[in-house]
Amino acid sequence: MSEIRLIFIRHGEAANAWGDHHDPNLSENGLYQAKKLVNHKRLLNLQDYFFISSPKLRAIETAKPLAKKFNKDVIINKAFTEIPSKDIDLSEKQKWLKKILNTKKEELPKYIKSWKDNIFDQLMNIKNHSVIFTHFMVMNSIASNLKNSETLLCFYPDYTSILEIVIDHKKIQSFSIENNKKTYINL
Repeated sequence: MSEIRLIFIRHGEAANAWGDHHDPNLSENGLYQAKKLVNHKRLLNLQDYFFISSPKLRAIETAKPLAKKFNKDVIINKAFTEIPSKDIDLSEKQKWLKKILNTKKEELPKYIKSWKDNIFDQLMNIKNHSVIFTHFMVMNSIASNLKNSETLLCFYPDYTSILEIVIDHKKIQSFSIENNKKTYINL
């Protein structure tokens, strides 16, 4: 198979804001958003796709209804987890993230550059059509690379929005973004 389709889906609405909880599950609305994915027009034919998720609960919970529909196991891949912030106090995370969002990519801390580069390396090495359940900043990291943006932040993916990439012979042929909507960043 030379052409590979990758469908990145941002998790549904979390029960807690990113700065309030280290690994929140989905809110009631987030669970509803995840269930709606089973009837999404771009996700009706995924029999030949692998299902991959960030290890975070909100991503795994977003994957469950679609994985159940297609009788798929969800493979956990740490590369697609949210932006690393382990040494940042919860109360400082939103402020820290806003600073990172406005920092030019070449000026980012080394560990953020490594995280960003690892995401792109991983996606370029996927060998099968895949659906990847992930986070706001992961999707931005990918899109900023594809758009040659100066900063990580280059669009505002809504909950359960889709970024689709087509790779052919290890080269990105196209990408599309669905539901680029400026919303509160509740990673």
